[in-house]
Amino acid sequence: MSNRSKLKVGDKIRLLNVPPEDLEQRKREIAEGIENPGWTANTIELIIAQDPIVVIDFIDEYDSPWYVSNILVEGKKESHTIAVLEDDSWEKVKK
Repeated sequence: MSNRSKLKVGDKIRLLNVPPEDLEQRKREIAEGIENPGWTANTIELIIAQDPIVVIDFIDEYDSPWYVSNILVEGKKESHTIAVLEDDSWEKVKK
């Protein structure tokens, strides 16, 4: 398992898959009939498909690393800020 506490601003990581928590959330939201279910999982799938290597932009007050990714959605540019979880959904890119 990758250790997010070792990540620093400027480090590059490769997103490998959608975190299990986000996949479970999407299942629950679909079952509950929530509008736009699985927004986070859907967004991460688009990031992986378009450019899976992201750069750590900041570390928050809880020591969680975050990245900003710009993707195209239906021909329009969108910017998304997402926290890195402590799981196997990513790996650090070696320099």
